[in-house]
Amino acid sequence: MKLRNRTLGIVVGVYLVGFGMLSGVVVDRMLFDHQRSRVLHRYERALREWHDVRMDLERRVLDRP
Repeated sequence: MKLRNRTLGIVVGVYLVGFGMLSGVVVDRMLFDHQRSRVLHRYERALREWHDVRMDLERRVLDRP
């Protein structure tokens, strides 16, 4: 009976440690993806603004007599 309880305790402990590690990895990935999407959004907005400036300059050059 003691051996069975000890084995069950070890199995439950290993399960909980594994579940905790997996949960930590999932939460870390979610936070990383959130931060990455914010950075990419800022980059895309800056890139779009830069393209708008370039297109405006090209229009000005083409509209010149």
